[in-house]
Amino acid sequence: MKKNKQLNLYFDENIHQKKKNKDLDKRINVIISVFLLISLLTFSKLLMIGFEKKQFYFADNYFLENVKRRAIVDQNYNLLAYNIKTHDLLIRTKKVKNFKNLNLKLRINFFDTDLNKIKNFKEKPFHIIKKNLTPSEYNKALRLGEPSIELVRNEVRVYPNKNLFSHIIGNVDVDQKGISGIEMFLDKEIINKKKIDQPIVLSVDQNIQFIIRETLKQSINLFDASGASSILLDAQSGKVISMISLPDYNPNNRKELINKSNLFNKNTKGLYELGSIFKTFVIANALEKNIVTRDKVYKNLPKQVVCGKFPIKEYRYSANKKNLTVNDILVKSSNIGTIRIIQDSGLNSYRNFLENLEIFNSSKIELPEVSSSTKKRWGKCNTLTAGYGHGINTTPIQLTRAFASIINGGNLLDISLLKNKDTKLKSKIISEKNSEIMRKILRTNVDNNYSTGGSGRKADIKGYNVMGKTGTAQKPHKLAKGYSNEILNIFTSAFEVKNKFYVLTVILDKPKGSKKLWGHNRREAGWNAGYINGQIIKKIGPILNTLKFNEYTKLN
Repeated sequence: MKKNKQLNLYFDENIHQKKKNKDLDKRINVIISVFLLISLLTFSKLLMIGFEKKQFYFADNYFLENVKRRAIVDQNYNLLAYNIKTHDLLIRTKKVKNFKNLNLKLRINFFDTDLNKIKNFKEKPFHIIKKNLTPSEYNKALRLGEPSIELVRNEVRVYPNKNLFSHIIGNVDVDQKGISGIEMFLDKEIINKKKIDQPIVLSVDQNIQFIIRETLKQSINLFDASGASSILLDAQSGKVISMISLPDYNPNNRKELINKSNLFNKNTKGLYELGSIFKTFVIANALEKNIVTRDKVYKNLPKQVVCGKFPIKEYRYSANKKNLTVNDILVKSSNIGTIRIIQDSGLNSYRNFLENLEIFNSSKIELPEVSSSTKKRWGKCNTLTAGYGHGINTTPIQLTRAFASIINGGNLLDISLLKNKDTKLKSKIISEKNSEIMRKILRTNVDNNYSTGGSGRKADIKGYNVMGKTGTAQKPHKLAKGYSNEILNIFTSAFEVKNKFYVLTVILDKPKGSKKLWGHNRREAGWNAGYINGQIIKKIGPILNTLKFNEYTKLN
């Protein structure tokens, strides 16, 4: 019994020890598993970092080995333009042994080729039959086994997004020389052999560009407009996030550019009278000069004033426009109220303010297609009407830049399409305090809850603190003096994401009213450009909220 008891104790202890060992083994396995998991995650992270840094490279350097031009990518390193190796199919005339047989083979494999159509075939030493063969066509040509066929190495510039960035990227000619857009402006940099494996990194975002372009296309159909354009600017850095001009074109197909004068970048090349957005600058200048306060009241504003022989009328004058605060002069878009502020500020003061904004200069952006204002001289009446954007013209990009300086703390910045370029502060336009006041005024113009109601209410998107100003301008006659019934509508907004301000300009060319959408055919900017501006903010806001603009790995 005693032996059995001892034996049982032995077995009990043994079993207990085995249990302890099993528990220990489990713990060790858990520790090892955790370690392996952490290692795997770390390795994956390093791999992703490496991929992010080199993701524009392709297998066997197919796209980048000994090419003539550097790739162009967006801020997330998505390819926008690159060169690929290709070949041209040539026929060496002296090596042709059986013309009919060769012609038949080519027609079977390259159905659009007929040597009989080539005049005086034998008189030239060679003929280019087909340029830029696809890999499939290249293999076909090889399999023909014809000694007269020669495959000459070539390369072609590819724009994978087709129309999406056409007015920004531009194009190259048959000799791979930049002839428009970034391709032309940075041509020397793009062909720099020492940096051929490093892409040109732009500040634009492919996803945002796509969303805005699709929304603008819809707006053209919705309001039966002849064209549309937009600019999205980072107000703190001066970097362009998106730029659209419709109609656009496919840079892979140069034939689209033939005899089409409307295919230009409206944002940088187009000169327009941009209407009541200029009232923003009138008030900003008066605030900075301590001429007005936000709540100052202008009393007994008339229906019209006369300057020289020309009457200046109030738009849709009513009793509630008779006495207006400075704030509501902007909200009600009062022409007469604006003129009164200019008169109080001094004509020279307002002229100088516009000059300081560089609003009439050509843009220094990295594009060759830029224009400057045709404004040559200032008169009394010209200065007064300039208060509501009449009689003066500028480009949308310069207007957007100026507007950004009003809301970003008063800083007039250089603007750029290059992600890694350091933008410089050109000048201080207004103080931080007055910039904040302007943001509040512009906010009331959009805020649906503001008691007097502003023209920009259709752009009020919750969560983004949207502010802005409409502009509805009659278009001048092309061949005669005066103005036509055609209009150009613009809405420039500022909105806030992560304590950062973005400025968005939307322009619709010759829009009509949308009775289907609003129940009436009013065609002022608030009913179309303002509405589209808000729709864009609603769509791109979440993307900007996650965008880490300056946190991407720089390429060595």
